[in-house]
Amino acid sequence: MAYITLSTFVGYSASSGPSRSSFVRRQRRQYEDPARAAFNYYRRAANAVRSGRAANQDEVALRALVNAADERTKPHYAAIAEGWLRYLGRRQPRLVEVGRGRCRIGELEIGVSPQIGLRKSDGRRYATWLYFKEEPLAKDSAQLALWVLEQAMPDVLPGGHALVIDVRRAKEYQLSDRDRERLRPWARSEASAFLTLWDAA
Repeated sequence: MAYITLSTFVGYSASSGPSRSSFVRRQRRQYEDPARAAFNYYRRAANAVRSGRAANQDEVALRALVNAADERTKPHYAAIAEGWLRYLGRRQPRLVEVGRGRCRIGELEIGVSPQIGLRKSDGRRYATWLYFKEEPLAKDSAQLALWVLEQAMPDVLPGGHALVIDVRRAKEYQLSDRDRERLRPWARSEASAFLTLWDAA
């Protein structure tokens, strides 16, 4: 049994060729020795998005995030702030509490921790996974994340829906019924391939 996070599984799926084995090897080293892991500065961005939405002061919270950043992270935070504000536009989704869950695919267990829960104007509640990275999120990777989110939904947000937002590009993703039918066998094949590389790492 291997345990990884949703971000790791999506990152693996987005890689290809020989880079997949080096990606898994690097991830296994970090999971076995957490002290080696790089500081996750996207956590600060998630906190700013959440606190800004909670207070209905999104621009203020994100400006503070950018102003407090060092020279290396400032451009990233600025792009995230611009993307999130563009995504919101006239939207005023309210925050809802979300929990944590796990999705098990064969011998692979994936930890699912959406950064934020949103209630849209139609009343629907969404467990929302925010993608902050510089590289655009591919549609297939977004759909894989959505599928995993849905498997953990009973623990994360009972009765809720899955939502993925590529924050820098202000783009959201949801699944259709047709997507779900296609994704199950693919998710299983990706998990199996990941485990093969994990065992060899």
